[in-house]
Amino acid sequence: MPKSKHRRSGRKRPRSYETVEPERNPTPSPQWVPVTGATLLVVGVLIILVGYLPVVTAVTATWPWFGSNWGLIVGFLVLATGFGFLTRWR
Repeated sequence: MPKSKHRRSGRKRPRSYETVEPERNPTPSPQWVPVTGATLLVVGVLIILVGYLPVVTAVTATWPWFGSNWGLIVGFLVLATGFGFLTRWR
């Protein structure tokens, strides 16, 4: 008995809801985004290092909120902001 022409030897036609849209090329970021991100990373590390200098520690030990940990807190906030900028870089 001859085979029907509608058989496709196991292949299935993709439905419209199964097809994937082609990837669109994202627009590149402005030049200031990676520069700002890298600068914030360097500044964050410098703030953490400056926070451990004896002269700075003696002055900030009497601060009511952060005390002597201000360098770590501010430095990590600046580092996190820098990483946030770099994750948006295309």
